Amino acid sequence: MSLASHIDRRRLPPGTHGIDPADVVRSQRIRMFYAMAEVIAEKGYAATSVAAVVARAQVSRRTFYEQFRSREECFAAAFEYAVDTVTVMMADSVADTPRQDWRALLRTTLRTYLGALVQESLIARVLHVECLAVDFAVAEQRRDMKTRLAQRMQAVFAIGRDTGDIPSDIPAAAFELLIGGIDDRIRDCIQFQGPDALAELDDEFYRTTVALFGVPEW
Repeated sequence: MSLASHIDRRRLPPGTHGIDPADVVRSQRIRMFYAMAEVIAEKGYAATSVAAVVARAQVSRRTFYEQFRSREECFAAAFEYAVDTVTVMMADSVADTPRQDWRALLRTTLRTYLGALVQESLIARVLHVECLAVDFAVAEQRRDMKTRLAQRMQAVFAIGRDTGDIPSDIPAAAFELLIGGIDDRIRDCIQFQGPDALAELDDEFYRTTVALFGVPEW
């Protein structure tokens, strides 16, 4: 499953079409989110303009400013949408995995996240590269994203402890350090090897994580 499957980029028909106004707004917003990601991937965040985004999204400048006060606010909303979408994808991917099988939960979660970034390289750049060039509001969103991922890892760890597979506790800060390292490794891979190479990090991330948990599989 890719992020694109969650994004309806079709332009709504002109004139009276009988579509709920809320659906019209949602369609416009998602097209602007995706347009923002595309333009940023091509030009970088600093060179991305509102004019370029509305042209790519096929909406008017007036429509843009009816929904966002600035380019920064649009990017922040796009970032949040991307995080929420990936979070749902990870939750769906482990829905049928037994709760006691913490290793399977961990591997599937990592594989789903990396797979989403490979399939949607534009979103990968938004979440891990270009967001560093934006203002403090997005920096807070990045911190929240990493906290949520750290909590997910901590939940997997707790299952391993409860089943007796993991021998001892580790400090709570270790989970944040783990996610910070994963984030940095993903960013380096995108910038120097390209998003397609992210899939190769799957086993590396899994083995590093279980080693941190105290049950290495080197």
